[in-house]
Amino acid sequence: MIFKGEVPFVRLLIPLIIGIIIASYFPSSFIYSWAIIFLISILISYLLLLKLYKKHRLFRFGWVFGILIHGFLALLSYSLAVHYSGTYDTKYYSAIKSEMLFLKIINEPKTAAGIVRFEAEVPAIYFNNSIQSSTGKLLVAIKIDSLKNRSFYYGDLLLVPSNFKEIEAPYNPGEFDYKSYLKNKQIYYQQFVDLSQVKKVAEQFGNPIIFYALSLRKKLVQKFVKYIPDEEASSLASALILGYRAELSNDLVEAYSKTGTMHVLSVSGMHVGIVFLVLTFFLKAMNKNRQLILIRAIIIIGVIWFYSLLTGFSPSVCRSALMLSFVVLGKAINKNQNTYNLMAISAFFLLLYDPFYLFDVGFQLSYLAVAGLVYFHPIIYNSFYIKNKILDYLWSYSALSLAAQVATFPISVYYFHQFPIYFLLSNLLIVLPVAIIMYVGIAFLFMPFEILNKLFGTFLNYLINFTNNILYKIENLPFSALEGLWISAFELLFLFLIIILFILWHTFRNKSVVWLALVNVFFLSISFSFKSIQNFTRHELVFFSLRKNTAIAYINQGRAIVISDIDSLDKLINYSIKPFFTSRGLKEIKYINFEKHLQKESYYLATDFMQFGNFRVLRWKNEFNELALSNKIDVDIVLVQKNIKNINLINLKNRVNFKTLIFESKIPDYKINKYLEEARKLNINCISLQKKSAYIVKM
Repeated sequence: MIFKGEVPFVRLLIPLIIGIIIASYFPSSFIYSWAIIFLISILISYLLLLKLYKKHRLFRFGWVFGILIHGFLALLSYSLAVHYSGTYDTKYYSAIKSEMLFLKIINEPKTAAGIVRFEAEVPAIYFNNSIQSSTGKLLVAIKIDSLKNRSFYYGDLLLVPSNFKEIEAPYNPGEFDYKSYLKNKQIYYQQFVDLSQVKKVAEQFGNPIIFYALSLRKKLVQKFVKYIPDEEASSLASALILGYRAELSNDLVEAYSKTGTMHVLSVSGMHVGIVFLVLTFFLKAMNKNRQLILIRAIIIIGVIWFYSLLTGFSPSVCRSALMLSFVVLGKAINKNQNTYNLMAISAFFLLLYDPFYLFDVGFQLSYLAVAGLVYFHPIIYNSFYIKNKILDYLWSYSALSLAAQVATFPISVYYFHQFPIYFLLSNLLIVLPVAIIMYVGIAFLFMPFEILNKLFGTFLNYLINFTNNILYKIENLPFSALEGLWISAFELLFLFLIIILFILWHTFRNKSVVWLALVNVFFLSISFSFKSIQNFTRHELVFFSLRKNTAIAYINQGRAIVISDIDSLDKLINYSIKPFFTSRGLKEIKYINFEKHLQKESYYLATDFMQFGNFRVLRWKNEFNELALSNKIDVDIVLVQKNIKNINLINLKNRVNFKTLIFESKIPDYKINKYLEEARKLNINCISLQKKSAYIVKM
């Protein structure tokens, strides 16, 4: 049993998290403006009460001190979160008029399809022949010319024209919300720039340590590329050991994702943990007296941070290194220190440094996984006693995998919408190869001899391909992963409540906790059942908002057909259309081209006319402008094709009876604005799919 005195930072972490969450959903200029006064008032009140503590026997009112401390931390985290967001900063670059922007590259630029992308700070703006300091971040994309050899690196200071635009929200239901993702990194705007518009003002303008770390990592990645012949193997070695994932193929990432081994590709807690275990084993002899234990702790922490340097000081590795540093140092000073409290200390200071870490998926998974390992591993492992040492080792590692999965599966399902069925088998089969790859790979990076470099490179090439082939085979097994699992924030909360109630039951053995857990399971079942019924009875017509293509989906009784001009193998299907269906629990989907004629019981499709039950859609094209009609056509929606040259809305209204007029994407903005204004004057219900949300008709 854990006593509250053992975990003070766990208790202090709660108001800190609450303050950040409130700031995220309800930022207020009033509270932010008065925050310093509130914080000083609370601090003075606390110090005053502390001075009068003994004299007036205030220990009887300990709860008052608790309220003041918790209130102070909640308000502090609220203020920090609002401050970091830049929402009310008068120097934020978007709030200042500018002709040019100074950009400082703050991460490693990535190049793909002739475009280099990076995140940048805006330390200053240029306007009216003067330079003014500014704040804020910007997502930048530069179109590069293969004939002009120009490279960009972390720390470069650039000067570009000021032409930033707000990052757009997802247009189609179920699409990845890139806007929210970047919002949690305090990035709200993006800019596309041509290479000819970019002027490099200075180099190495960033943190010199991070610049050195990224430069070192780049050299080490090149060594993998040079000595590991297989491209997929060298890219995996770079990802697994150095956290460099730019060259990973989508097929490889999907294989690791579906087999529940994605943590292998994300250099973080597991990799830092492997380094820690090796060091602990080799420094076991230093576990004799207090002085040697402290020296051992310093050596371990130093090597862990050196490994962080090799990975380019990636945020996930730094978080794991900091967490482990607190645990190692805390246990060295006092071996009876509570592990949860040491974890909470690291989380506490990380959130003070950047409150938005709280919304980082890696941050959430790291702390949940470690907490799960600490709590659930002994329970699972001790549930079986195995005499054989080898089998006992396998069972111990299986218990580790199960413990981490129990703690993280709700949030994994919430974010990634899938659950790997064979995660236990996958992790058991690759644990040894991955550990060997890491040990040999790190040794290889510092190997000075050419003959050994070739030998180690060949060995790594074979072992990595062997590991990948295992996972490819597991991925292709029947039911390798449950996909399309979409849970709401409400359902996520109930899943975590069930886990928490299990912990309470295991700690206190109270029957009332069991009943409370059953009530949670009941409500969760009701929610899932209601969602399933809703998905099956859904009867909708969806007009997707796509940049260059057109797609219409008809949903009826748990089935869907998609009529579009998109190739079935196009990535756009997976990014913009498929997520809509998986979010609604639809698995039976049929893709049909606009040119195809088809008649079924519930729908009829022709090139320019579609009927779904009694609902009719007419796709209006250029040829129809001059087509003579003897009678008015009755339809529900007129869909104007993207290649339309001109359309007379008065003429259209006289020839067709319709309720709604929809313009496809890719029609020029000046035309769209003209048609929308004309439609407003004619009292026509008109919708444009150009950079607008998908239009959904409930039928």
